[in-house]
Amino acid sequence: MKGLIYKDILCLKKQLMLFCFVLIGVVIVSIMYVLSAKYGNLAKIGVQMLSEPENNLTEIDVKKLGSSVLALFLLLPIAAVEDITNVFMQDGKAGFHKVSGMLPVSIERRVLARFLSVYALFAMGVLIDLCLAVILSALTDLMTFAQLFGLIISAASAMSIFSAFAIFFCFLLGYGKEQYAVMLSILTVIVFAILLNLGKVKSILLVIAEAQALPAEKRTDGSSSVWGIFDFLEEKAWILLIIAVIVSILSYGASLMIEKRKRGVI
Repeated sequence: MKGLIYKDILCLKKQLMLFCFVLIGVVIVSIMYVLSAKYGNLAKIGVQMLSEPENNLTEIDVKKLGSSVLALFLLLPIAAVEDITNVFMQDGKAGFHKVSGMLPVSIERRVLARFLSVYALFAMGVLIDLCLAVILSALTDLMTFAQLFGLIISAASAMSIFSAFAIFFCFLLGYGKEQYAVMLSILTVIVFAILLNLGKVKSILLVIAEAQALPAEKRTDGSSSVWGIFDFLEEKAWILLIIAVIVSILSYGASLMIEKRKRGVI
């Protein structure tokens, strides 16, 4: 099984090179960002936003807005290893799916190896993000390490859920249909998001991307209610983590059933 995991990681060699470049860029830009938010132009912009009454902003709103941008930086290292369909595509191009059924390795271990390959890359992204979080939390008062830790775990859990669906659909559809598997995974995640009524996520993205005004509804501390989703991600990351574990186990079980019906052809 170790050989299968090593093979899968080699299939992502180009993706790992991209990961290294992204990591270097994220470290440099995020450090520049927190220093600017504390001492430079971003700090001046924050003061200016507070001084304009029409913005209807509190210090917490400005701080949360700055933290949301910082959180996006931390998502990049994990997102850089997100495309797991390359493993299935490279296997198909090499014809591995034609001989995989003859390997002296049980179907259970072969399917498990594919999941472990993907989650090993996620673990690498999370560890690097945690190291970066230690540095950033020491340089800025925008977010504490505990808050950064919660966001990192929440992001990794959300992407793990997407990957679990993607792996399942790749096994279900077979070689050559990886893009369809990704589309189905995205649709499945969107359906889950709608069922969970995550409309506030859209509001946050609009505030960041289009500089829209914050909603008039306020919380007890005077800040906008739109930041409630960030509080959830920071303080209750364990909920998403549990969901990710459950979805991954179910995805493994369903993928195993499919491969047994295909007689172990991966």
